[in-house]
Amino acid sequence: MKRALAAVALAAVSVGWLDEHAKARDAARLYSAGKYEESAARYNKALTDAPDSPLLHVNLGAAAYKAGKFDDALTAFQQVPTSDADRTHTARVAYDLGNAKYRLGEASATSDAKAALGLWAEALVFYRRAMAAAPEDVDAKFNYELVTKKMDELRKKLEEEQKKKDEQKQQDQEQQPPPDQQQGDQQQQPDQQQQDQQQQADQRPPPADQQKEQQESAGDGSQQQPERKQGEMSRQEAAALLDGERDHEVQPDEMARRAQRAVIAQPVQDW
Repeated sequence: MKRALAAVALAAVSVGWLDEHAKARDAARLYSAGKYEESAARYNKALTDAPDSPLLHVNLGAAAYKAGKFDDALTAFQQVPTSDADRTHTARVAYDLGNAKYRLGEASATSDAKAALGLWAEALVFYRRAMAAAPEDVDAKFNYELVTKKMDELRKKLEEEQKKKDEQKQQDQEQQPPPDQQQGDQQQQPDQQQQDQQQQADQRPPPADQQKEQQESAGDGSQQQPERKQGEMSRQEAAALLDGERDHEVQPDEMARRAQRAVIAQPVQDW
């Protein structure tokens, strides 16, 4: 029994060694089952035995594309050689490269629109190459028109966003006063403060020393006379009256002369 099992195992190994496409067939079965990541991994193992196989690179690219790994798919398709001798094969590879470029651009359209436009422009180049190699290929033509439309829509979106930014920038500039006015406002504010301070200073009463000086300066002629009672003379009137009486005053020498001429009165006779 043990000999029988050993014989079966040896036969399986021999078949695997004799069948060089066993890995590729396993990868194809996985691909048909929808197990694209496992299929791509199996194709990579197959490429270790035949690294220059165009068919394995094409199939690896197709499995990676189905798995959503578009970078790996692009790398695999780029390893496939093309020639003008096999136009159908050249058209097919160019078509696959265009699809990989389109998917990469689609993934970056929301985060980096400029990068997406660049990838889509490269996709159009591959689609044109496919149409040139196989003019009857309607798939390449359809994809070319689709990507062209996508690019136009994305450019229009970018232009609208830029227009909104420019309008917002212009509105912000219009709301800001010109530089000259800004400087004038800055200068006017200190001037207004100085005017307010000066006005407050004018309203405050002067210091005591200043009040005294003002009273002394107003004393010459401008000082108001105190209110006098009825019948009293003013200082000016009293001074004028004294000046007039000086003319009638008796001088000392005159008083002496009058004393010498005087006669002593006799006493009155008694009765």
